[in-house]
This record gives sequence, structure tokens and C-alpha cells, in this order.
Amino acid sequence: MVPLLMILILYGKFSWAFGLFLLAGITDMLDGYLARRLDQCTLFGLYLDPAADKVLTVSSYLVLGFSGHVPAWLSVIVVFKEVFMILGATIIFVCGWEMKVEPSRWGKQTTFFQLFAVALALLAAAMEWTVPWIVWLFGVTGLLTVFCGSHYIWSRLRSLPADAVVRVDSGSATLPTGNK
Repeated sequence: MVPLLMILILYGKFSWAFGLFLLAGITDMLDGYLARRLDQCTLFGLYLDPAADKVLTVSSYLVLGFSGHVPAWLSVIVVFKEVFMILGATIIFVCGWEMKVEPSRWGKQTTFFQLFAVALALLAAAMEWTVPWIVWLFGVTGLLTVFCGSHYIWSRLRSLPADAVVRVDSGSATLPTGNK
């Protein structure tokens, strides 16, 4: 659905984009609910679901920022936070360190605000509404995104094994080998 959503936004079909965005959200929630309810959670799904959420979020902010329906600064913050999270997870995985895939409370709240801001921006564009308080929503979303990204980095750094630290002795560095 993401490529079609991007095309609809870029061509100014905001009513259709809003409907498709809602459909993507509803199917994502339904998928998660059914997976838990029917005890069908898999390792593949554990990684794929957040990845799909990130693709939807990043794509939405890129095209809405490009089209001027979301402030460019917010798009940059959201995209870079996701890029840093993916980069951090990749480094942890490549080094063979243990990676916890549990979403944090802050991550869930930030995702809610990010997606609510996208939905409201799409709805406002579709209905040609002026929503004066949306700037406050964008501000809160930006602050939460920065906080959540910082919290993620801090918690991941604290959870790294002791041998993950680069040791510098008299001008030469020894890189860690990982815990495989």
C-alpha cells in the first residue's frame, strides 16, 4: 500500500490517500491482534511488522514534507530518527550482540503521535480545512521523536556487552570482536 499512498499524495488525491492510510493502519492493527490472539507470532513477523511501520512512517513524512503538508523540519527529524534506529539495529546484529526487539513505551507513544499527525495532515488536506492547532501537534511529535530517538540510543548503548567498547591505548585502537 505504501507506493500507492505515496503516489496518491504526490498527485494531490488526499481523500483517497487518507482512506488508504486508514486502511493500512486498520489492517496493521488487525494483523497484530490476530497474531497475538491466535498465538501465531513468528520471528519473521516480529521483525517484519516494525519494518513495515517504519516504511509507512518514513514514506509518509517524505512525501508530506515534500508537498508542504507537514513541516520539512519534522520530516527530517522523523526520517533521521528511523535511519539511526535501523543503523543501530544493523550494527548490533552484524556484531553478533544480543538485540532486544521489544518496543518501548516511548516508542509506541511516538509512533502514535507520528501517525496521528500524518492522518490529520491528510484529512485536513482532503477536506481543505485549516487546523490552527496542528502546529502544536507537529511540535509535540517532533519533541517526542527526538526524545524517543535519544532514549533508544542511550538504552542500546547501556545494553551493549562490556567488550563492545573500543579500547584506545597509546594511539592505537582495538576494535571489539562481538559475542558470537
